[in-house]
Amino acid sequence: MTYLPKSAFGLLLAAAALASQPAGAQTPPYASKLAVSSTITIATTGNAPPISVAQADGSISGFDVELCETIASALGLKTSLVRVDFAATIPGLKAGRFDMICSATARTPQRLSSPDLWMTEPTLQNFSTLITRATDRSITSVEVPKGKKIGTVRGGQEAKLISETFGNDVELVTYPGIAEEILDLKNGRIDAIAINYITASYYVRANPELKVLKSGFVKEGISPYDHALAVSRAQPELLEAVNAEIAKLKASGAIEKLEKKWISVD
Repeated sequence: MTYLPKSAFGLLLAAAALASQPAGAQTPPYASKLAVSSTITIATTGNAPPISVAQADGSISGFDVELCETIASALGLKTSLVRVDFAATIPGLKAGRFDMICSATARTPQRLSSPDLWMTEPTLQNFSTLITRATDRSITSVEVPKGKKIGTVRGGQEAKLISETFGNDVELVTYPGIAEEILDLKNGRIDAIAINYITASYYVRANPELKVLKSGFVKEGISPYDHALAVSRAQPELLEAVNAEIAKLKASGAIEKLEKKWISVD
C-alpha cells in the first residue's frame, strides 16, 4: 500500500472540493474578508425594540435582526449575533470584529460620509421625538423648557440633535442603552428621553405612566430620517450584495411584511 504525505492528501481533498462545485460557481470577493468564515458577524444592541429586541430566553430578534438573517441566508451565509452597547457598534465594525450593524442605525449624512462604514439603502422610515412622564405637563412639545434634563443613548444621533437644538439650555444625560433611560425617567432623575418614534411607541405601550410626543423633531439631516444597515468599510463587495438583496426584498414585498410583523405605532 502506498501512503501519501499529509500535504499531498490535503491538495487532493481541495481539488475534489473544487470539482464538486457547480460549473461557473465562484466564491464572492467578500467571503475572504468576513470576520468568521462563512458567517456574517452582526453587532446589535437588543435594546431598541421592536427593531432589535432581547428576548427573555436570551435570544435577539426584531425587524433589523430578521432582515439581516434573511439577507445572510440569501447569500448562503450563517449569522452570528453579538450583543453590544450601541456606542461599541461602529468602533467594532471599524476594527473588523463585526461585518455588519443591524441595530436601528439612522442613515444620516454624517454616517453616509464616514470613512469607517458603508450605509446600505434605506430599510425603514422614522423620526426623533421625546418620551416624558404622563403626569408631566411642563413638556407638551419638542420645544423643551430651559433647565430640563434630557436622556440620550451614547453613540446615537439624538445627542447631536438635542445639543444642536437647545445648546446649554438643557442638560444632556447619556446612557449605554434605552432601558437605563426609561428607569431614570420613571424615577424622576431625568425629565425626558430623546428617542426614535418607533421605539418610543413600543416602550409607552408597555409603560402607561409614560407618554410619547407624536409631533417630533424636524431638523434637516437628522429628523425625520431613514434607518439602514451598516457594513464594514473594508467590504464594498458585501455592501453591493446586501443592497441587491434589499432591493429584491422590497420588490417582493418581504420588507413590507416584516414591517407589519414588527412595527406597530399609534
